[in-house]
Amino acid sequence: MRLALGLGLLLTACVEPALPSDAEVATVVDAGPYVCSPRTCTGCCLNNVCLGGNQDTACGYDGRTCKACGEGTRCESPGACYALPGDGGAPNKPLPPDAGIYLSPQNLRKCQFFFGTWIC
Repeated sequence: MRLALGLGLLLTACVEPALPSDAEVATVVDAGPYVCSPRTCTGCCLNNVCLGGNQDTACGYDGRTCKACGEGTRCESPGACYALPGDGGAPNKPLPPDAGIYLSPQNLRKCQFFFGTWIC
């Protein structure tokens, strides 16, 4: 009895599952055409195609429309355009000693010269 039961279980394990009937196939609903959106894309959407969102020409995230980063910017994580580091201005250009404050005789009385810098 146990041998027959074991042999039966062994044979059923080797059988492939049955294919669905035509009635079951007819009830399958087609999802329709693909639409790039926040539900289907973690990068950005360009012409209904989901892109990674980390390219300078196609930058974005969360299924939003891809944007091209402008001149002087670069696409960085999380899919946003950030300014490139600048040079900090012209080299060897001295700053004005008063930082643009006109030192009239009245203002001069309110200011103190401290270690080579006027503090007002």
